[in-house]
Amino acid sequence: MKTFPLLVLLLFLLPFFSGKHSHACAQDSLSQWKIHLDRRASFLGGNKLNLWGGSIGRTWGPMQHELTLGYYWAGGFGRRQLSRTARERALDQGLDYYYRSDLFFGRVGYWHSFLNRKRWKIGAPVELGLGRAVAERFSLDEESLGLPEERYWVVPLSVAGYGEWVATRWVGLGLQAGYRRDLQNRVPVPINGLYYRIRVLVYLDTYFDWRDFVFRGKPLRSPFFKK
Repeated sequence: MKTFPLLVLLLFLLPFFSGKHSHACAQDSLSQWKIHLDRRASFLGGNKLNLWGGSIGRTWGPMQHELTLGYYWAGGFGRRQLSRTARERALDQGLDYYYRSDLFFGRVGYWHSFLNRKRWKIGAPVELGLGRAVAERFSLDEESLGLPEERYWVVPLSVAGYGEWVATRWVGLGLQAGYRRDLQNRVPVPINGLYYRIRVLVYLDTYFDWRDFVFRGKPLRSPFFKK
């Protein structure tokens, strides 16, 4: 995961270090790359699971279809949510132990656009991941049972719908909702379920407008669209 920010930075700066690109071509080439940082919330029974993640994407064509490559992980908050769900499940099943779990996986995605307008974008992303879940047994009294950690492959497949409103040239709002299923389905706490994601998006026009204003002395463009 440590190489992910470096990869994003290199892709972001690449057009500026190519002598074959004019300024207009470099800006157009850079605008085809997207950076996504987000937190996805899903439902496991009556509880929520939040996953942190980030991805880079490449768009093409007039409809702006997109391919993405990303990485997601549970983090401390997500691990506590998984443990709470597992403990409640153990109590319901009459077990005297439960699993504390961790979860992380890489993911590739294809975002198909059905509508791509100046102010609106509607599509359907399909994403497939590959990663690991790590689980350790604990007693209901919160004591480790001293058993080796159990490791499982996870192959999460997600299908969703997506809508994006371009509020201004600088920022927008996005909503994604769908269903995730682990094709392996072997982890002690299943991660299958509905999920959603609400995003605030910052567009690359923000960078170009402020760069030209601060470093090139050009007038700052208004972020609002003309009526």
